[in-house]
This record gives sequence, C-alpha cells and structure tokens, in this order.
Amino acid sequence: MQQPNRSRTPILATGLAGLALLTVQTTAGAATPTAPLPAERVKVLQAVVDCRKLTADAERLACFDRATAVLDEAEKTGEVVVVDQARVREVKRQAFGLTLPSLSLFGGGTAATRDEPIRQVDLVLSGVRELAPGRYVLSTVEGATWLQLDGDMPVVPRKGDALVVTPGMLGSFFCKVNHQSAVRCKREN
Repeated sequence: MQQPNRSRTPILATGLAGLALLTVQTTAGAATPTAPLPAERVKVLQAVVDCRKLTADAERLACFDRATAVLDEAEKTGEVVVVDQARVREVKRQAFGLTLPSLSLFGGGTAATRDEPIRQVDLVLSGVRELAPGRYVLSTVEGATWLQLDGDMPVVPRKGDALVVTPGMLGSFFCKVNHQSAVRCKREN
C-alpha cells in the first residue's frame, strides 16, 4: 500500500488558544514541499475562533469547551503540532547553510519574525579534519559539517574553537575560526 504524501500547514492561533504557530499534518496527493501555503485556517482551529461569534454566554462557553477539547485531542494525537517562535528560530538556525526545498512551514508569525533573516550563526568545533595544508573540514558540536572552499587558515583550527558562519551572496557562506580571516565554505550536512 502506498503511503500518502504528508504536508504541513502553518496556522497562527490567537484568542483562547493563545498566540502560537500550529502545524497541522494533512494528507494531500498533489502537495509538494514548495507549494504555496493555503491562507485558510485548519478546521479544528477555526472552530475555536468561530466560538467568539456567539453572543449568548452559555452557548459561547459550550462552544469553546467543545472546540478546545477537539483541538487538545488533535494536538495530543499529533494531527496538530504547536510550535512557538523560539523553536522556529532554533530550527532555522539548525538548518542554516543547508539547501532545502522550503522552510516556509515556519513562515507564520508576525512580519518581523517571519522575515527575520539569520545574519550569523555562532558554533563550537567538535572536530577538524585537514584536506590539504590550510584547508579543512569543520565539524560542530551541533552536528553540522562545513567544508572550506577557498582561502587559507594560517592557524590550525582545534576542537573547542569558535566558528562563526555568515551568509554571503548568491547562497554562499563564510566561515571564520577564532577571529581569523573568513574563508568561503559550504555546509555538507
């Protein structure tokens, strides 16, 4: 039996459910990772929001009780995943330097947090392998591997050294170990 394609749709929850980014796992036959995200909310979240339209207190409370119970169950079963902005930033930081089809999954939130580019990532080296004199493969404690593409590092990098990675132009990156001159590099994993 063929597994259905799984896509994730970010939803911004407000009101009673609190301000959070919700990711809902749905089955979509034609969905692709780079497909534009739908503007509508997921039904379980929309049901909570729709309760605010009711004017009678008892009716509104009963509606909120039902809708939040369904939302809570969807979160417990993994149908809905709640991700706060701190986790979104951490995932973007971990993926920094990787070529991915899209991180638009984490595009929810305010305009300020949605469009906030990563200007630099501060890492710590867990290992160094020399490819040629002055050229290295740099492994970090976070699990990333960076390959030096050009330039020379006059001082041999060592485990525990600080590594600063900054984006360059056209998808390139620069690595700087212990305040040495930056060299072009690319992420391997």
